[in-house]
Amino acid sequence: MQSHVRISSLAAFATLPREAVADLVTVMSLRSYRRGSHLFQQGEEPHAVWFLETGRVKWFKTSEDGQEQILQIVNPGEAVGLVALLDRKPYVASAKAADDTTAWTLSITDYDAMVMRHPQLALLVMRQLGDGVRWLLEHVHSMQNRTAHERVVSVLMRRVQVHESGERVVAMTHQEIASLAGMARETVSRVLSDLQRRGAVRLTRSKVILLDSERLAVGEKSAVGV
Repeated sequence: MQSHVRISSLAAFATLPREAVADLVTVMSLRSYRRGSHLFQQGEEPHAVWFLETGRVKWFKTSEDGQEQILQIVNPGEAVGLVALLDRKPYVASAKAADDTTAWTLSITDYDAMVMRHPQLALLVMRQLGDGVRWLLEHVHSMQNRTAHERVVSVLMRRVQVHESGERVVAMTHQEIASLAGMARETVSRVLSDLQRRGAVRLTRSKVILLDSERLAVGEKSAVGV
């Protein structure tokens, strides 16, 4: 019963009928990952998809010289590994826990069986995958021909989460923001410091708190060429 409640509370499964969630409980397992450990690696044969309950996961590609390019930061309630569910080809990128993380795993074999019983699950996966593709396309477009300030602000606005208190938080390090923005960490730190000086954000060790959207926009316009 406890597992049913925990799975049904995930945003990813909010639209599924109760009987579908009840069946998923019987085949999904909750796994824990320490910060820095892999859920799966680029090029690995596909075997499962993960739905995050707590923590964050970096989805990234590794270049031939070993450099990591973050494609997305996956938050609780979101899924990682969906592409492999559809094409059954090796994972196109790696997934690594950015924090201590818990995630519900669904094997490809069990997914196939569940889809036969509950077609709504296939629609759910397609919607989640569509959201991910849309985010990536908009992200690539937003990074083109932009100043450093504009790139940083774009990442902040796309990754902001609103807490119950109303506080708007981007739970990312300077390095993670730099990877998403395609910039050097030093440049991102300089931009964030400028935004803090303007009163647009408040910086902590592992997150950025957005204070004033108008001052964020002013920061973009006043920093052309940075």
